[in-house]
Amino acid sequence: MSERYDVVVVGGGVAGLFAAHLVSKAGFSVALVEVKAEEDVGEKVCGDAIGEHHFKEVGLEPPRTGVDATGIIDGVRVFSPSKKHYVTAWGKGYALDRKAFGRRLLKMALDSGATLFARHAALKPVVEGGWVKGIVVSTPNGSREFKAALVVDATGAAAAVRTKLPPEWWVSYKAPPEDFNAAYRVIAVTEEEQDPRFADIFLDVNVAPGGYWWWFPKGKNAVNVGLGVKAGPGAPNPKAMFEKFIMPRLAEAGAKIVHAGGGLVPTRRPAPCAAWNGFVAVGDAAYTANPLHGGGIGPALVSSYHASRQITAALQEGEPTLERLWPYHKAYINAYGAKQAALDVARIYLQGLSNDDIELIIESRIVADEELSAIGYRGILLSSILAKAAAVVKMLKRPSLIAELSRLKGYMDTAASYYASFPSAPQGFEQWLKDVESFYAKIKNAFWRQK
Repeated sequence: MSERYDVVVVGGGVAGLFAAHLVSKAGFSVALVEVKAEEDVGEKVCGDAIGEHHFKEVGLEPPRTGVDATGIIDGVRVFSPSKKHYVTAWGKGYALDRKAFGRRLLKMALDSGATLFARHAALKPVVEGGWVKGIVVSTPNGSREFKAALVVDATGAAAAVRTKLPPEWWVSYKAPPEDFNAAYRVIAVTEEEQDPRFADIFLDVNVAPGGYWWWFPKGKNAVNVGLGVKAGPGAPNPKAMFEKFIMPRLAEAGAKIVHAGGGLVPTRRPAPCAAWNGFVAVGDAAYTANPLHGGGIGPALVSSYHASRQITAALQEGEPTLERLWPYHKAYINAYGAKQAALDVARIYLQGLSNDDIELIIESRIVADEELSAIGYRGILLSSILAKAAAVVKMLKRPSLIAELSRLKGYMDTAASYYASFPSAPQGFEQWLKDVESFYAKIKNAFWRQK
């Protein structure tokens, strides 16, 4: 059985739901294909936190406490391994009721005209020549084919459509395992009252190597608590690490776990190519999560916003060719991707540090609150950090740190410049990608060589 739509969106997470809403609202017929049952759409294992600025960027009404949010966050505190010292990235955010927020986006998509096909799992893209022409899915009653002018992959980190496209297509790029974090988290109700104003991140290479563990309040008597580790060969099991190190803290808080689960998060720069003839990838399927803290809800909305604008323009002009869809890359890079590229350098650097290094940086206030905010929101390393580091390392006899931070700043600036010069048309992309991949390989070698 085959059906025809203007656009098929595969995946009913934040990115897919928002894209389905925007494209339907523009007047195109949209099929929203989702593997979950209809009543489960909106459920997702994640940190549930998002900055307010993302809603302003995409023109979406912010969540409301008691409706699709459980609280308002004033800032994110980043703790040293000893937990004695921390710095705060100030900025308003929300602790989401993740399912309620997803249900709001689903209602928006359906009200705009999208048609939901629940319990439909993507099997393979329909490829004809150099085009994506649809998707084959499995259903409770067999298989089904959807034909479309354009397919949107919003299937999360698995990128279940994009990674099944012909390997010679640029868009089928697969990131290496070490560019992901494997995570495990629980939602718990606590007897101990929480401070809902702050989301707390803890850096400790013994507890969460290559990542961090978090304690995010969801109101005064509930928390989202989890742990992420750098994936790849030899990586520890995040659930086992969670049970060993984090469960005792939950027991102290009198916690009762109400939900648990895990998954993979792409903690890296964006996918180098997220469009093709008749195809676009958004959200985690395009590697849009923040490389430092793994937050993916905000950039998923941002990517879908810019992708949908370009999809609409391409369909209005005629066929959605690669050339017509290509500006999506530049729009996303300008909005978020260039920052991601710089933060990916910082992520690689942090993954090479010891607990002693991290303790020194946080305890000595080499990075202060306003500087952490600048790094997080703009993806830049301020020169003031280098000046403070020069004084501190002399006092504490860690002379190599200033050289490392100086290199880090240079590398972050270079990464941002590479993405600022992303080619405005497909011509020149292959050389750009070759240069970028070589650059990041150099950085991994520089900062991971002793690990």
